[in-house]
Amino acid sequence: MKEDKVGKLFIMLFTNGDLTTNPMCLRECLVCGDVFNRIDSLAHTEMPCQPSPQQPLAAAGRQR
Repeated sequence: MKEDKVGKLFIMLFTNGDLTTNPMCLRECLVCGDVFNRIDSLAHTEMPCQPSPQQPLAAAGRQR
């Protein structure tokens, strides 16, 4: 049996990086507003984070 799991939402940000041949993709957490690379964002999905008042969707991360 497979268990469903709800994760965090991230916005993907694409940049050109320092070089035009080295594009970067960063992910911004919609709960806390921190920005992560791919590997760090995977680890962040497992960790609790505090909602940020600057994030428009911060209320989605609060326990109700």
